[in-house]
Amino acid sequence: MTERMAGALHRKMPGLMLAQWALVFAVQAGGGGFNTVVVVNQDSSNSCALGNYFCERRHVPPENVLRVHWSGANTLWTSNDFQINLVTPLLDMLAARQLSNQIDYVVLSMDIPFQTAFGSTVNGTTSALFYGSRLGNGSDVLGVTNSYAASEAVFRQATPVGAPGYAFLTTMITAGSLTQAEQLVDQGVESDGTLPQAPVVLAKSSDTDRNIRYPYFDNAIFNVNVLGVSSILRTNTDSLGGQTGFLGYETGLAQLELAPGTFVSGAIGDSLTSFSGVIFGPNDQTNLLAFIDAGAAGSYGTVAEPYTATQKFPNPQVYFYQARGFRLAESYYQSLNAPYLGLIVADPLAAPFAGAGYGQWSTNLPNAVLNGTTNLFVQFSAHDGFHPLQQIDLFVDGTYFSTLTNVAPCPGNQLTVTLNGYPITYTIPTNSTLSTIASGLAALINAPAATNATQVKALVRGDRIELQSTATNLMTVPFYVADTTPTNTPGLAYSVSYLPDSSPPRMVPVRANTGGAFTMEVETPSTLPYVILASTNLQDWLPIFTNQVPGLLNFSDPDAANYPARFYRMTWPVADQPPGLSAPALTSSGAFQMHVDSVPGLPCAIQASTNLVDWVPLFTNQPGGAIDFVDSNTANSDCQYYRAWLVPPAPADFTVLAGPGNATLVRVDQASRPYAVGVSTNAGQWTVLETNFALGEIQTTAASAIGSGGQLSTFLTASRSRFLASSAFGIQGYTVISNITMLPTNAWIHFTFTKTNGQTVFVAVTNQSGGTSVTLASQIYALINANPALQASDGVVAEDFALNAGNAVSFNLRARSQGYQAATIQVFAQVYPQSKFAVAPQQSTLMQNLSDLQPRNHLYVTAGTGNLALTFPLDTTALTDGYHKLTAVAYEGSSVRTETAATLPVVVQNTALTATLTLLDLTNQAPVQGSYHIEVAANTNTVSLITLFSTGGALETATNESSVIFQVEGTNLWAGLHPFYAVVETSDGLRYRTQTQCVRLLP
Repeated sequence: MTERMAGALHRKMPGLMLAQWALVFAVQAGGGGFNTVVVVNQDSSNSCALGNYFCERRHVPPENVLRVHWSGANTLWTSNDFQINLVTPLLDMLAARQLSNQIDYVVLSMDIPFQTAFGSTVNGTTSALFYGSRLGNGSDVLGVTNSYAASEAVFRQATPVGAPGYAFLTTMITAGSLTQAEQLVDQGVESDGTLPQAPVVLAKSSDTDRNIRYPYFDNAIFNVNVLGVSSILRTNTDSLGGQTGFLGYETGLAQLELAPGTFVSGAIGDSLTSFSGVIFGPNDQTNLLAFIDAGAAGSYGTVAEPYTATQKFPNPQVYFYQARGFRLAESYYQSLNAPYLGLIVADPLAAPFAGAGYGQWSTNLPNAVLNGTTNLFVQFSAHDGFHPLQQIDLFVDGTYFSTLTNVAPCPGNQLTVTLNGYPITYTIPTNSTLSTIASGLAALINAPAATNATQVKALVRGDRIELQSTATNLMTVPFYVADTTPTNTPGLAYSVSYLPDSSPPRMVPVRANTGGAFTMEVETPSTLPYVILASTNLQDWLPIFTNQVPGLLNFSDPDAANYPARFYRMTWPVADQPPGLSAPALTSSGAFQMHVDSVPGLPCAIQASTNLVDWVPLFTNQPGGAIDFVDSNTANSDCQYYRAWLVPPAPADFTVLAGPGNATLVRVDQASRPYAVGVSTNAGQWTVLETNFALGEIQTTAASAIGSGGQLSTFLTASRSRFLASSAFGIQGYTVISNITMLPTNAWIHFTFTKTNGQTVFVAVTNQSGGTSVTLASQIYALINANPALQASDGVVAEDFALNAGNAVSFNLRARSQGYQAATIQVFAQVYPQSKFAVAPQQSTLMQNLSDLQPRNHLYVTAGTGNLALTFPLDTTALTDGYHKLTAVAYEGSSVRTETAATLPVVVQNTALTATLTLLDLTNQAPVQGSYHIEVAANTNTVSLITLFSTGGALETATNESSVIFQVEGTNLWAGLHPFYAVVETSDGLRYRTQTQCVRLLP
């Protein structure tokens, strides 16, 4: 066979280049310490040391530390204790330090009670600080539902409804020891922006009381796969088998074992069991600290009996929120519908998938002396083109000072989503937010005219639109091509023609999949066998895949990672070769036989004639290739002629429609091969408008235009260029119930299955004697799984058999293959006598999980610009004279709002006042058990007040002294890195802040 060869494609292992700004520069991926308060128990050295460690690693300003006193146990306190010792001091501190509008996160540093008794209900302390204490017995006025759940919104803009005047994304950092708790902090910090490729495992355990989250697995897996930056594995095992290197693990077991190193940094894991949140004290169940000790950055558990309520435990969507870039606390609380019994132990700021940008100040030198009104220049660049920057805030010494710029969605901008070529355009109105824009665009997608044309529906998820295909057969979904040629153009005509077999295929590399395999899209024009070959030296070529399905192939080479470089090329037969007939002969019965040769993949028809004029079709070899054909109807024929010819595919239908504006839409239906849509004005010369390879798929493009707006600041992006097919298995739950104990001997259950190929399978069981509905249900369950006609990939499996209250039996029927089409198996269930027992549903398909079976895509609405650069005036007279750190924080223009921060130290000097701070006997790495002395001296005698600050705010004050020596007890601060600075105030209203000096106290 003659072959043709495509040009080679080279895949090389990527390199890495690093660049760094020249000026003082810091990046906070996924959130910052400026928005966090750390609460330490002053009566616990471990609590203080751990809080200090968290502050150091997360750059939490010293004023953001709250010291409380609790000498009781670290297990349980009353709601009154909670209010007096935590809530009231926290709110007072925020008001006094002007942090109320700045703080979203609260971290409780170990040795603070994890349970809060509220009436007869024990709440998780972190949840009580998240949305208030709840009774959960139906008497709560606003219920227990967390309105922030599944919002995919900025927390401050979507705080939980019913929160009692405060709402914080609260977690606890704790462990069995201080060292282990510090490792928890490391496991969070070291994950930021790492984009881990480690998989998450969702386990449907053998414990039917605790594996109840499995119906939610498919939705999370689907969304993660659409997003395409991480991966989730599904299993039905009760153990990870000692394996390590996972990004998450969600299971349901009373006891389990996790090996050290089970998790990579940033991992989230938990087990659905009653008391996994009881981290200290008697507990015969594995508590959440097992996940922390195994390397996770966060875990969750309930502190009181939750019963079998999945809403009280994290939904697997937590891993999708994390993959979007949300911080760990945001991800967890968005996955919890009713968290009031829950405890979260975690680094709340961990964000493995946050994509920070780049920023710099252009002031000439760090520690520049500023006075009066000074123009400063700062600039930021987005992480990539899909994550624009929207806002820049200025913080001075860690405290919010002002918003420098906020790029709102610009009225008049236009967002266009094109679904299989059908354009839908939304114009941004005034005062829009990301969520209102998403809602407005979704409404247009869901308009009857649009859904009829596209067979797509839209669901709004905050700043995200989830697109789901409603088509029952994707091959019947029309494709549209837009043309702007004026409709009154003389001779205007359109055509749709299949690509000829002679068209060369095309290989287009795309990003590696989450498993690291090299991936490319292969466009094949016909049913010819196209062979992909690979080589490492351009000489020795190995065939690795053959494709005979025309259209677009997503090809992955999992072996590519084993080579430093690998090359690819394609071969295929010469097109348009006519079929041949040979070796004519008569069989012993007098029938005529012959050998037919044709190109594999090209349908070949055999016709017969007695006069070479009238030809009768005898046989079509649909797959092509070589066959031996026997014509048994030749015995009575004196003369018979035969010929073979290539069968052309049925032509596609097309319709010309009026499109939006002045455009024309060419609608194409019933295409069986890749095709080109052409336009002509003279019926002789045709111009190709578009070529469509992606048959049976819904293609998606997203575009943003300035429209009538003054600038382009609103953007729409699609996760994928085509809807992703589901990997879920269709499922349907069944219940068998009886109103009597014993069934009559002639009672029966029948299940009739109509498979997707039309085959009917009948499964039945009849009660012999002494049987119950439970007996018959278990027998029909076993027979379904034993029936040979239901064992193949187009069959079903019965699973999850359970005996429930009242002797009701429930079980699931699941398709044996993935996706929508496999779930279209029809099931008809009957029982006799119906007056004695029943089965429900009686007639159905396996589509109880329909939304998880329909192909899916995501759209994201963002606002901002790829580069934010501005010069702004800073009135330094509004600042205290002395040493400061100016931090500009740029926020990503999505609900994730990943922060990028650039910090510049400066000195403000508008008056003659100066002061110094001297560590007299306090050296770096000093023992915590010691008394130390710090001198503060001003250059004037008009001093009214000197205040010494360190971790936790003001330590000591002195009045009416120009020079003072403060005594500092190391045990008031405990081990950790501590900044020291002083603020000097004079009687005439002047203020000066000394330079900060840091000292590490050792235990």
